[in-house]
Amino acid sequence: MNIRQWIKPTGVATGIALISLFGNTPSLHAAVLQGPFGLQGSDVSDAELASMRGRFVDGRNVTFFGIRMHTQWQRHGGHEYNMEMHINFDLSEGRYRPRLTMFHTRDLGTPTDTANVATLDNVSDNGALENVSGVVQNIQVAGDSNAVHNGVEWTVTDQPGTQDFTDLIEIDGSGNRNHVSDDGVTTQVSVGANGIGYQVDVPDVGTVTQQISRSQLSGGNILQSTQLDSNLNSVLNQIGLTVELSPAAIDSSRLRRFHRALDNIRGL
Repeated sequence: MNIRQWIKPTGVATGIALISLFGNTPSLHAAVLQGPFGLQGSDVSDAELASMRGRFVDGRNVTFFGIRMHTQWQRHGGHEYNMEMHINFDLSEGRYRPRLTMFHTRDLGTPTDTANVATLDNVSDNGALENVSGVVQNIQVAGDSNAVHNGVEWTVTDQPGTQDFTDLIEIDGSGNRNHVSDDGVTTQVSVGANGIGYQVDVPDVGTVTQQISRSQLSGGNILQSTQLDSNLNSVLNQIGLTVELSPAAIDSSRLRRFHRALDNIRGL
């Protein structure tokens, strides 16, 4: 068996920051209750805020917060599959009036009411991944000459970014949506109060999952999972966090201190 695996370590604080910003930000509480996605937030008391550590960014100066999930899967025979999902919070028009938008790859195939989840003979997690909290990067491989890379990256900047949504379509509601491509690849996109993400199933080949979720038992979770029961696959999974600040909210010395702090938590 010949397997190459690359896993980029992610800081625990990064995962906590992702879940906190997505699920518990006071500004979200007023906005998402009126949105179509079923998301819920709750106010955080001053005492709770005072006890938090690692608050490197003053929330009052955040103008944009975004999450991008991306999967690039190359298979034997030249088959290539790309999946992308964006979750954006635009706060430029006012701290307590954020605009929430979500997008996913446009051409996922024909919509269907059922999802054909791949059953892999030699690979299974027995449901264990559903009960793990924190940042989870899972690789399970039964095959030869496979390469898997899971990565989580973050960007903090005071320069406004531009995003290209040409090949994406906006998500206009919550729930699970299933699509089947012409070659049998099933993609399930999930948006709801308990999480967001997607799962890609290729029959007799493997399954890829990326999601951010939370539950009463396990708390907040970031999951990147690849399960392969075949040969000659190359899978790249990435989750990127972008925080944009107003120009007056950041200076070079504060930015250097921020990046030094991130370097210190790498590998935790």
